[in-house]
Amino acid sequence: MAITISGTDGIVGAGFTLDASGASVTAGVGTFSSIRGDHHGDGANLTSIPAANLVGVATAGFERTGKFGKIVQTSYVSTATFSTTTSTSYVDITNLTVNHTPLSSSNTLHIVAHIQNLVIITSNYEGSIGLNIMKDSTELAGIELRSKDYGQSGMRNCTTGMIDAQMTAGTTSAITFKCQMKMINGSLIEVNPGNQGGGTDSDQSSITIFEIAP
Repeated sequence: MAITISGTDGIVGAGFTLDASGASVTAGVGTFSSIRGDHHGDGANLTSIPAANLVGVATAGFERTGKFGKIVQTSYVSTATFSTTTSTSYVDITNLTVNHTPLSSSNTLHIVAHIQNLVIITSNYEGSIGLNIMKDSTELAGIELRSKDYGQSGMRNCTTGMIDAQMTAGTTSAITFKCQMKMINGSLIEVNPGNQGGGTDSDQSSITIFEIAP
């Protein structure tokens, strides 16, 4: 049995027919405060989707506007080995070398080196050293660290060095990364001095490679 409701019954939206299959609007406009349950039809006119419900919505027509990417692998090495130099040319920091084999030549490599407890022994109130990151035999980045002592010469000026670099992998073969140091002004550089002579302090210097896929 069907029931037909028309405008003459005082209801907005003329021409509603109700039967066992549902409601049919044959003329006029239906006004509803809310609709719940399953919905069907063309979603092209949707103007608002809660962010939490976007999972699975993206299609070939979805265009990203931000800088996306993900870390696909990392390589890491740390050392507590005491290392020292008086050289004014770059020398390797002992045991601070790591090999990384990229998964794709188009991936980005971000290299971060953290040199812990650099001690600069000076005789003229100020010490400065150079640090760099090497890719095989090529320098990727370099910085100069300076440390001042006010009042006495021959002091052990302590600092911490951080240096980073970024590059496109360009290969899927192993790449060797290492960190080097040199004396610019002073008489001696020490790295991880708390571990000198088999000490028990936990000085740790490190290099981390982050491989990022587009």
